[in-house]
Amino acid sequence: MDEGPETRLIDFRFVRPPGREYVYTARLIGADASILVLDQVVTPSSPLLIDGNEVLAAGYRAVWFLFQGAPYDVARVYRPGGEWTGYYVDVLEPVHWTGADPPTLEPIIDLFLDLWVSPDSRYWVLDEDEFEAAARSGILTDDQARHAHNTLTACIGDIARGDFPPAVVRNFA
Repeated sequence: MDEGPETRLIDFRFVRPPGREYVYTARLIGADASILVLDQVVTPSSPLLIDGNEVLAAGYRAVWFLFQGAPYDVARVYRPGGEWTGYYVDVLEPVHWTGADPPTLEPIIDLFLDLWVSPDSRYWVLDEDEFEAAARSGILTDDQARHAHNTLTACIGDIARGDFPPAVVRNFA
């Protein structure tokens, strides 16, 4: 993976059907034809609390891992002081870019379902209500809804086997 010493920022588009589009800027940590690694300070609309503990909030840092053709992304999330709080997983349409060229990253299409995975591998499914409403109302096609559900089920199965997130994410320092 190409990891240059210079700071390189890239913009990428994140789309939540039916048409909410956001453009984010992140620092490129590494890229090749199979993986992009991006570093970003996040600004969620509200903090994420798990078991009463804040695990994600404005000002936290996320190191995002995007895998060529994968139907998800994974972030390692850190508090402003550097403490790792866990993994955030977006269920997506498969992610694509050309070669090892990060600016060719196609818009990331979010399919509403998310996972939080704690450092001890416990997990929580997030945004199920939004997913169900989008599927019921036709915002998501039947194929998208089925794909999202299958992706979520596969990720949960991989967590149970100790195979998720991928080793490159688990071993990132």
